[in-house]
Amino acid sequence: SGLTVVVGSGSTATTFTGATEAVLGAQRLANISTRARVGTGDSVTIAGFVISGQESKPVLIRAIGPTLGSLGITTALAAPKLELYRSGTSAPIASNTGWSTGGNISAIIAATEKAGAYALGATSADSVIFTTLAPGAYTAVISTANNTPGVALAEVYDLSAPAVGQKLFNISTRANTGSGDSTLIAGIVVSGTVPKRVLIRGVGPTLTALGVQGALAQAQLTLINKDGVTVATNSSWSTSPDAAAIAAVSAQVGAFALGAASADAAMILSLAPGSYSAQVVGANGTSGIAIIEIYELP
Repeated sequence: SGLTVVVGSGSTATTFTGATEAVLGAQRLANISTRARVGTGDSVTIAGFVISGQESKPVLIRAIGPTLGSLGITTALAAPKLELYRSGTSAPIASNTGWSTGGNISAIIAATEKAGAYALGATSADSVIFTTLAPGAYTAVISTANNTPGVALAEVYDLSAPAVGQKLFNISTRANTGSGDSTLIAGIVVSGTVPKRVLIRGVGPTLTALGVQGALAQAQLTLINKDGVTVATNSSWSTSPDAAAIAAVSAQVGAFALGAASADAAMILSLAPGSYSAQVVGANGTSGIAIIEIYELP
């Protein structure tokens, strides 16, 4: 159950709502998905995530391309290749090209049903990794197996039971973003019964200072709820009323600092349970490489 405190007197009162450890254990980002255009070289899509806590966690990772074609995406990636890396390693710890070619098809199907994800065609060229991961930082890299670019969906599902301190969090995706089908879009699902405080960043210009060629010159970040209503938007984090808080919590969660007057975008929000999409595009219709990041906050 939650905890509600009312402070005030007479007809004026202020209500604060918090939660017990049991509630906080169930309050988490249950899964993340990002849709982006996948190319070659610096234009591959890289999804990073961190597993916190002390216990290993079952995770379902999917690189969806061909199935997007049946959903109306005409520029879908025909042959996605999925590779999983642990931070600090140069070789993948797992990889897949064509999910039905793996040796754990039955386990993938069961995990897909448990996650509530849509089923894949029995012989589709979509790629999937289902594995148990120890706490730490990981990256899932989606590339093209036939050197033909296209739009793909990167999905990461947390299949563990809710537990305090045991979460899938700090999720980021680097990809090329443009307009239309090439827009970089991250889907977020907040589980539990109380709002989840998050930091969302759309980073382009600061990537140039970090040595990324072709980075987005100015990022426009927009958060939309499941009903298609815009919740918040930002195109210059340093002009936000929350600029000081954004800088402080970025450092707190271990995110790299943004340029003091950069045209990167960021926002701090308290999101009610439900599904959302965060979109990063270039101002004035420009395109380039960007990172979209979602961090859980205390």
